[in-house]
Amino acid sequence: MLVLQIMVEERVFNRWIVVIGGIIIQLALGTIYCWGNMGSYITPFLNSYSATEIDNSQTLYIFALSLLTFAITMIFSGQLQHKIGPMKVGIIGGVIVSGALLLSSFMTTFVGMLFTYGMMFGIGIGFAYVCPIAAAAKWFPDKKGLINGLAVAGFGASAFIFNIITTAFVNPDNIVIDATVFLRVPTLLRILALIFAIMIIGGSLTLKLPPENYQPKGWNPPALKEGSSELASTQDFPREKAVKLPQFWMLWSMFILTAASGLFIVGYYKTFGKTATWSNDLFLSQVGAWAALFNGLGRIVWGKLSDSFGYKKILYSFAGLQTVLMVTFALTIHSQVMFFIWVCLIYFCFGGNFSLYPTATIDLFGAKNLGPNYGVIYTAYGIAGVSGALLTKPIGEIFGVWGLFITMGVFSVGAIVIAFFLKQPKNE
Repeated sequence: MLVLQIMVEERVFNRWIVVIGGIIIQLALGTIYCWGNMGSYITPFLNSYSATEIDNSQTLYIFALSLLTFAITMIFSGQLQHKIGPMKVGIIGGVIVSGALLLSSFMTTFVGMLFTYGMMFGIGIGFAYVCPIAAAAKWFPDKKGLINGLAVAGFGASAFIFNIITTAFVNPDNIVIDATVFLRVPTLLRILALIFAIMIIGGSLTLKLPPENYQPKGWNPPALKEGSSELASTQDFPREKAVKLPQFWMLWSMFILTAASGLFIVGYYKTFGKTATWSNDLFLSQVGAWAALFNGLGRIVWGKLSDSFGYKKILYSFAGLQTVLMVTFALTIHSQVMFFIWVCLIYFCFGGNFSLYPTATIDLFGAKNLGPNYGVIYTAYGIAGVSGALLTKPIGEIFGVWGLFITMGVFSVGAIVIAFFLKQPKNE
């Protein structure tokens, strides 16, 4: 069915090329989610050069900073790609990402790695990330949820590939991490720098925009029913107008709350799993890899479902499931199988954020200004990541692991409550 659809698309330019290029870009960018695995090698690598012990809770700030700078950069990159086009901005992002990894390979201090693998890496991702989403959304107004899911599926599934590659290169014999393991980290970073330059820059060359007011053949925009709280907006809100609406900040707050749980597990699953009697490095790396595949799958599935049932109903579903998984996560310490299933399902729910929120941004504020508007909405993702890093240690010390996981579950409940009151804005 999909192949037939691709073959009959417009002869001038096959719009599915943009989706393919976007997936390639996102496969490289999504290695930000490899931190749960990569951090377990970088931490002892830095310790080998440090006079004082550095633990995982400290190096988690490298991951948190990359998330924060990623999100903040999107405020500017979303507007920039709106002006000069997604192709050029994507190429800029590819150069910065590759340069960040190359410089990281020469860093031997926490501060140095914080700057390169944290801030600089996040900035590069922030430039490139929104480009395929914005371009694909303009080519596929008839399949918003599905295409948003496909456009970012590579980002979620990336760690499935690169967690396996990372561990196979750094720790092929599945031994206790020692100097023979972590000293391979610099070489790995240099190899990844080259691979990502090819993937991001090459993928960016496909990001052509459609003609103004483009509509797929045979498709007409759905009409907005009177009193509807969810159907797509027939008007476009520019950023300066959208940010003045309460609906904008309600959506932003929901994103913080639903993303916090998933980001917490991305950065913490391996640290928690190491405390179990059944754990070993290879198994935990494989959990992260399979979970990443579920992350990518979740983006497609939740996005497709939102096309059929609307983003609010689907948000209730994935946030509700995520709540149950988080408040019971501490039980997984007793079962290797349960741990595997719970991590994969949390990643699956987490993936829903990245197809639901761009879809909701389009439905509430229009597709024309998706890049600039979603660039601001996406800062919620960075705040969620930093919040998780800052809250992990104090909440864990006061309430223990049960309290930590329950707190993250309660966040998702908060998003459900806000969504209940979210209504369609009026462009007056």
